[in-house]
Amino acid sequence: MKRHRDIQVFSSECVWQGRIFSIVRERLQLPSGLEQDLAIVDHHGAVAVAALDHEGRLQLVRQYRHAAGDWLIEVPAGRLEPGEDPRTAAMRELEEEAGLRAGSWTLLREFFPAPGFCSEQMSLFLATDLSSAGPLRRSPDAYEEFKILQMTPEAVLRGDQGTIRDAKTLLAAALVLDRSRT
Repeated sequence: MKRHRDIQVFSSECVWQGRIFSIVRERLQLPSGLEQDLAIVDHHGAVAVAALDHEGRLQLVRQYRHAAGDWLIEVPAGRLEPGEDPRTAAMRELEEEAGLRAGSWTLLREFFPAPGFCSEQMSLFLATDLSSAGPLRRSPDAYEEFKILQMTPEAVLRGDQGTIRDAKTLLAAALVLDRSRT
């Protein structure tokens, strides 16, 4: 977990270790002298892909998200393996989730989805020049089930197909739309 040089950490203890993340309890002091006792979700990071087809539509997946208690529509995304290059992970996720490959990749933005309690940093890529991965495509993970959808960035932001509530997808649509206007 990355720490700012001005922060004094008194103690750090991993209280739970899972397959995707761990929970770390830390006691620290801010430069002002304020002390904090925090539980942090320590995460290796993730990627998301704003895959834009030749008709200007984002390639999206609908999947069940138990933490949200609902089916959500999202851009393809997934976690980084320790030490994995974000672009390599983005290429893998686009193929596994949408069955697509891209001829062009651009990093749009890096951001923290939930910095109040989680160290996860997400890299959002724009993928264009899309083509089918074909019959030898990488399969989704055994525990994943997707329905593929296409929507324009404008439709995502309007909330067509039901309300889009996934933050990375809303950000992807907004950044793609802003990019097309400049």
